[in-house]
Amino acid sequence: MSTHAERQSDDRSAGNDDAVKRPGRRALLAGFTGAGAIAGSLALGGGSAAAAVAATGVDSYVVNVLAKGADPTGRTASDTAFRAAAAELLAGEQVSPVGGPTPTKVLLIPPGNYLLTQPDSLLPNVSGETAKKVVDGITIVGYGKRLSRITYAPTVQDTVLWTNDQRYRNIRISGLTFDSLDETATFNIARSSTTYGVQDTWYTDVEWRGTWKVGIGLDGPTAANLNSEMGWDHCQISGSYADAFLVMGMTPSISQQDQFLNYWFRDCKVEFKSGIFVRNERGGSMNFIGGSYILTDAASTGTIFKLGAEANSRADSVMRLFVQGIRFELRGVGHKLIDSAWYKGTITFVSCDDTANSYQPWAPTAVTHVYRFDTVNPSRGPMVRYQDCILMGSHQVTAPTAMTMGKLLYDGCRFINMTAGTGDSGFLRWTGVTPWYEFRDCLLKSGRQADVKAP
Repeated sequence: MSTHAERQSDDRSAGNDDAVKRPGRRALLAGFTGAGAIAGSLALGGGSAAAAVAATGVDSYVVNVLAKGADPTGRTASDTAFRAAAAELLAGEQVSPVGGPTPTKVLLIPPGNYLLTQPDSLLPNVSGETAKKVVDGITIVGYGKRLSRITYAPTVQDTVLWTNDQRYRNIRISGLTFDSLDETATFNIARSSTTYGVQDTWYTDVEWRGTWKVGIGLDGPTAANLNSEMGWDHCQISGSYADAFLVMGMTPSISQQDQFLNYWFRDCKVEFKSGIFVRNERGGSMNFIGGSYILTDAASTGTIFKLGAEANSRADSVMRLFVQGIRFELRGVGHKLIDSAWYKGTITFVSCDDTANSYQPWAPTAVTHVYRFDTVNPSRGPMVRYQDCILMGSHQVTAPTAMTMGKLLYDGCRFINMTAGTGDSGFLRWTGVTPWYEFRDCLLKSGRQADVKAP
C-alpha cells in the first residue's frame, strides 16, 4: 500500500520546548492566544515560528508536533514525531483536585497534512487498568479543519488510529481533519469500565473524511457503564463507513453497556456517501440539534439512525433519541432516515424536514422511516413523536402482535407525497396488527388529514 499522501504543504518550523511549568488560568489563556499569534505572524510574513514562540512564550504549555520532526507535507510518515509529542504531553502532570493526573500541556498540530501509517500514533494505547490510573484532561488542537490535517494510511488492515482503553477522560479535540485511506480502519475505540471510566469527550470543528470501517466505537468489559458525556460541536462527518460513524455498544451481548449515556451533536454538517451514521445497540440519551444531514450517494444504501436489537439482554435504562431543527436529504430510494428496533423509550423529531428530494419520481415509493416492534419484545415499542415536521415518502411499522406499549404520534406535520394518511398507498403503513397511532392537525399532499386516534 502506498503511504505517500501528497496534500497541502507547510515548511514551518517550531521552537524548542521549555521546561514544564504549572500555568495559572491567565497563563493558559495567554498560551492559546499565543498559538493564534503564531498563526497570525506566519500568515503576515512576520518571521519564523520559532521567533513567534519566543515572543509569546506559548511553548511553555504546548507540545508542537513540528518540534518533534513531523512532516507537514505528508510526503513522509510522522508516526515517530506524533508519538514523541504524545509522550511529552503525558510526561508532565499536575494533580487535579477533582480527578486524576492532568497534563500541563496541550498537543498542537500546526497547518499541514501529516501522514500516519501506524495504529495508536495519536495517543499511546495503554490500558488504564494496567496503569492503575486515568489521565484526566487531554487537549489536542489544530488550526482548523482542512488547515491541520491527519491522513491515516495504515500499512496493515483493520487497525485503530487511537484507542482509549479505560485510560483518558475529559478529552478535547478541535480544529482538525482526519482522512482515512483504508476502508478497514477505525478512528477511535473507547473502552470503559466502572473503575476506569471513559467520560467527557468533546470534538469541536473536527472533520472526518475518506473511507472508514468505524468512526468511533464504544465498548468495554462486563462492567462497562461509563462511556458517556460525549459531544460533537460544528463538526463535519463525510466519507463512507463500512459499519457506522458512531457505534454505541460494540459488544451488545454485555448487558451493562446499556449504561452508555448522554451524547450531543450540535450544528453538525453530515454528508456521508454510504453506511450508517449512528448505530446504537444499547440505548442511551442522544441529542441531535441543528445542522444538515445528507446521504450523498444516490446509488448506495445508507441509514442515518439505526437503533438496533442485537443485544440479547437489556438493563432497564434510558433509551432516548431527540432530533430538532435538522434538514435531512435522502438522495436515493435505498436511503433511510431511521430504522428502529427499540422496544421502549422515546424517539422525538421536532421541526425537521426530509423532503429535499420529494419531487423525484421515486419519492412516493421510498420507505424513509422504519419501526420494527417485532424484535426484543414483539408487543412493545417506543413512544415515537413527530412535531411540526415535513416528511417524504412513507413510514413503515411492523407489529406482529397486539401492542401493550408504544405509539406513533404526528402533530402538525405534512406528508408531502401522500393523499391518504394510512393504507397501502398512504403515509403510515404496517404489517401485522394495527399499531397505536395518532394524527393531529396534519396536512397531506393536498388538503387536510383528518384527526385520528387509534385505538
